[in-house]
Amino acid sequence: MVNGKVYSWEDITINVPGLEEIAITEISYDFEQEAELIYRRGGAPCGYGTGNKKNTVKVVMGREDYIVLLAWCKRKGKTLSRLLLDKITVSYANEDQDTVTDVLNKVILNKHSFSTKQGDKENTVSLDGFACRGGKLNGVNF
Repeated sequence: MVNGKVYSWEDITINVPGLEEIAITEISYDFEQEAELIYRRGGAPCGYGTGNKKNTVKVVMGREDYIVLLAWCKRKGKTLSRLLLDKITVSYANEDQDTVTDVLNKVILNKHSFSTKQGDKENTVSLDGFACRGGKLNGVNF
């Protein structure tokens, strides 16, 4: 895109079914496939091999939203140490671009981090984990 509007934070919609009232202030997700060259006689690679896939997810929310999440977990009987969300949908849309939608499937958030310090304007909670069923990036399987 040259001289047009690019996707910005205000163009992103994050949806977690059942938790629509929670405002996620940051999301990051990574998909990785292990791959390495395979060598034979002569020291030149003859091909490559693949290994495990790794899908990591991180969401950040305000402490007030985390309290809403805790109440939801209590109602649903969910365990925090392996909090399972069926899916997280992240849509990118603005007036100059097509809508792009990424779907993260069966997300387990098993690490919850708390930190605050003097001068902070907001208290946030980071939740880290993985998408055990992978994802689709704009309709393409990873």
